[in-house]
Amino acid sequence: MKTNRIIYFLLIIIGATIMATGDQWIQKEYSMSIGIVLLMFGIYKSSKVWSNAEEHNTEDEQ
Repeated sequence: MKTNRIIYFLLIIIGATIMATGDQWIQKEYSMSIGIVLLMFGIYKSSKVWSNAEEHNTEDEQ
């Protein structure tokens, strides 16, 4: 479970890095597109993991 969180965090960091410095390697439009896709995918998946963890905590408390 913790490895998924690490992978999603790395996706967020890699996406932001590609958006910031990707124009040095490839065209700016492609680096922005790839960076935003990785960034949004990482944010989406990490929020899903976070919401599932909160659901389990509320069920355990009841």
